[in-house]
Amino acid sequence: MNRLSFAYPLYERYLTWQMAKSSSNTPGHIAVILKETDLLDPEGMEKLLSALLYLEKFKVKLVSIYVDILNADPELKAELASGLGARLEESFAGLPETVGYEICGLGGEVEKQRKGGDFFVYVSLGFGGRGEITRAVLSILEDVKAGNVRPEEVDEKLLESRLLIRHEPDIIIRSGGQKLADFLVWQSVYSELYFTDVNWKEVRKLDLLRVIRDFQKRQRRYGR
Repeated sequence: MNRLSFAYPLYERYLTWQMAKSSSNTPGHIAVILKETDLLDPEGMEKLLSALLYLEKFKVKLVSIYVDILNADPELKAELASGLGARLEESFAGLPETVGYEICGLGGEVEKQRKGGDFFVYVSLGFGGRGEITRAVLSILEDVKAGNVRPEEVDEKLLESRLLIRHEPDIIIRSGGQKLADFLVWQSVYSELYFTDVNWKEVRKLDLLRVIRDFQKRQRRYGR
């Protein structure tokens, strides 16, 4: 056994102890941005399931996952989204019944969902924040046209009520050291950002502990 493999469990215990001291400041909502290749790799899917179970133990309540499907060809993009949706549905079915989830396709439609307990996972397969806001605005315009909503009643709260996710993420994780994607554009304006060079399939429990501990040490300003 090398020194590093011996030190990791000690460091994990140390971080867990540090987190317990600041348990009231644990993020309730974590967003994770992945590439489609992260989940096409069997190790990546395994890592996702393990990460979700870890985060549930860390008292996280909601995990929002955006799968950034980069291919510009519409047919191939739709094929990738459909295949990933099927794989996620099969994998999530094996999660404990306490875990609820919702999987949304390219158009933002709910393809599969399950009620759970205090822990919920939302997955968006390539349906980004700009599309979400556009759809919310069109929905409001339809209600204004139908006379169900007066123009002067249109405000931030009304728009937020039409979004797929109405909770603001406390922190957004982007693995692989890449830039942010088009996800939760409205909701994440005051979110903390965490970039890591570690590729998703190499993410360990230790890396997740570091994310939460890093969040606990930050002083959030909420735009001030």
